[in-house]
Amino acid sequence: MTKGRPTIDQILTSLTNEVLFGKTYLGIGKGLAGADPIALNTSRTFFGLTLEACLQMSQMFAAKLYDKTRGVVAVKSLLDTARSQAAMFKYGTPQEVTAAVKEAERRIACLVPILKSVQDRRNQALAHLDPRTVTNPVGLGVNAKLTLADLEKVFEVTGAILNDFLRLSRDTTSIMRLADEDDFTSALDLIADAKHAQVDKYESDFKQPCPFPRPRKPKSVW
Repeated sequence: MTKGRPTIDQILTSLTNEVLFGKTYLGIGKGLAGADPIALNTSRTFFGLTLEACLQMSQMFAAKLYDKTRGVVAVKSLLDTARSQAAMFKYGTPQEVTAAVKEAERRIACLVPILKSVQDRRNQALAHLDPRTVTNPVGLGVNAKLTLADLEKVFEVTGAILNDFLRLSRDTTSIMRLADEDDFTSALDLIADAKHAQVDKYESDFKQPCPFPRPRKPKSVW
């Protein structure tokens, strides 16, 4: 069986999904990091590992988007394909496609320091466990600094690049977010309400202040 090359539309669909999933993992990680600790402490291991997993997965998706491995589908392969197949875009002239490629390369150039940290973390701790990371666990954090804002910038810039080519290929763009990306907050709200109910019951039964704290989030009005 021969292996065919992905079409422009297939590449755009796949990379758009990578951005969507990466952004969603990052959003969940950020949300859990700032969530009410009383709610999180109901399942410290679960929420702690979920937070760590989301932050790691967001880095992995960012790394995949700019993977330099030969033959993989990444943003670079999108640009290479667009450059060589500029006449295949239904809603843009070859000149417009070429201009979009150049603009994408300009945007990516601004991400180079961030992408280096992403790749270093991917290669030394996430996909592989490098001996240097084992012998000096804090070294990676120093030598490959990466913030949540850095990851947000990677997904924001990449989403803008993809939308340029989606418009030229399909005459449409994507909002680059899942409709229910923050649905985890509903679960946290339910947990917070349950903790409030526990405090209310204790104080009602024993007629004294509860020895364990309430969530900082007020009780729901319903």
